[in-house]
This record gives sequence, C-alpha cells and structure tokens, in this order.
Amino acid sequence: MRRAVQGLGALAAVGLFVWLAACGSSPTSPKNVSLAGNYTLTQFVLGGTDLSQISSGTLDLTDTDYALNMMMGDSAIVENGTYVATDSLTFSETPSNPQEPQLTGTYTLSASNLLTVTATVGGVPVTQGWQKQ
Repeated sequence: MRRAVQGLGALAAVGLFVWLAACGSSPTSPKNVSLAGNYTLTQFVLGGTDLSQISSGTLDLTDTDYALNMMMGDSAIVENGTYVATDSLTFSETPSNPQEPQLTGTYTLSASNLLTVTATVGGVPVTQGWQKQ
C-alpha cells in the first residue's frame, strides 16, 4: 500500500485536465492536449476502497507540469513533475523524484470540468476525481 500511496502523485498529475473536442484527432497518432488548471480532489478510491472522506488535496497543472498536494488521513503526499495527456484519453507522468514510479493511465474530463483519472499503482487500481476551479 505504501508503494501505491507513493505513486498517487503521478496519477493525480494526469489527470489531469481541457476541452478535447477543440483538439481534433488523428486515427493513427494521438495529439497531446493540455489539462491546465487548478483542481480540488473530490474522489479517491484505492483498491476498491473509497477513501474520499479522509482525503483532500489540490492539483495544479500547466500545459506540461503538475504539482500535487494531498492528504490521506495523516499522510501527506507532495509531488511534482511533468505529464503528457493525449486526445485518445491516455496520460503518462514523470515525477521529479526519480525514486517515484512513472505512471500511465486513462482520464476523462466532463462538461462540468470534473477530471477523473484511473491507473494501477503497484498493482493496486486507483481512481481519483478532481474538480476544476
């Protein structure tokens, strides 16, 4: 579970977060999209257990970078790095700390600016919801 918690920043980073319809797509090569904005954590599910009630956080995204500040119970998760999101609804992130794992997963961004990211961290499925401010 510790490994899963360490990789959460990566997940959060994705997630990350822009209107995909405006980006156009090619069936052979996905295009990068920006999810830039400031987000607040609304949902956190780790291995099928909903931890939303004991979790809070913010995620700040530029076109290419992320900064995550999250609390899960008494555990603080602070992470930053770079991310790539594509118009095929996939993402990858690379934390600045080389000891943190790189992460890949999928995301959706609703019309109400709710970013949902899903990935597997250390073999554990993780889903996070982030509301754009």
